[in-house]
Amino acid sequence: MPQPPSPFLGLQHIGVKVHDIEAAIGFYVHKLGFTISEVHPPGTVPGFPFGLCFIRCTALHHDVNLIFGRKGQIPPPDAKTFDTLRPGMHHFALQVGSRRELEAWEAYLKEQGVEIFWGRAIHSPTHPEGDGLWGENHALYIADPSGNCIEIFCDMGVMDPGRNEVYEGWFRDRLARDGHGPGAAGPPKAWVEDYSFLGRK
Repeated sequence: MPQPPSPFLGLQHIGVKVHDIEAAIGFYVHKLGFTISEVHPPGTVPGFPFGLCFIRCTALHHDVNLIFGRKGQIPPPDAKTFDTLRPGMHHFALQVGSRRELEAWEAYLKEQGVEIFWGRAIHSPTHPEGDGLWGENHALYIADPSGNCIEIFCDMGVMDPGRNEVYEGWFRDRLARDGHGPGAAGPPKAWVEDYSFLGRK
């Protein structure tokens, strides 16, 4: 099997298509607190028919790229990206520093009239407050005006790459951060390679 030349440093930005750039700027900039780095209307770049609005929540030039057309060119959504099996983006995630910060975001979003359609949840099959799902993080979910779904999360599980499982020390530290004794639960078992869902033996 061919080997890539080097591991990726991480996932840095995402481009999302929006049907209404004015509504998108209102949501991402005026409600979520992103800053605009620059905007280029449709037709600015030869051979590229869309407009580009680069926004950031870090010191980097852009963390999200809003891709838009002329008014009425991109139809409004008929469903959230969470609710359809069509190919394409399902959601992207924005990280905050702690459970307390996530709880503050939850309160703020409600004050701003932004629908939280799922959460606050603790994704875990073993955490005492877990919802039985996988992922080992705290999360809530919202959607932008074009139906692109966004997870706001904290406390993502730290993996032991040699064993491909959640580090036990991290898991027990998180239990303490969440107000539970370190022995209240154990980390989930490592995933066992199983591709039977593909019809393989």
